[in-house]
Amino acid sequence: MEKEYYQAVAYIALRNKDGSPMINVPLYVKVSEINKNGMTETQENIMHRISALMIKRNEKQLSDYFATNKTATGAGGKPPARGV
Repeated sequence: MEKEYYQAVAYIALRNKDGSPMINVPLYVKVSEINKNGMTETQENIMHRISALMIKRNEKQLSDYFATNKTATGAGGKPPARGV
């Protein structure tokens, strides 16, 4: 008999028979196989694509921050002198 694999894809909220909430109930899907990282191949590909996009965004935010900070602080990296 072939081993079955299940992957958690979400946590949902349900209600008990008495109407009280059941929160963080895992929702699983059956997958054909799981790789050494505990993910399906599709999940790993998506994770890598999202990571690459987030790294690009973070790099842009940092470069924008440093460009703005350099302009605001002047060439020496210190805030411009203010008159008293």
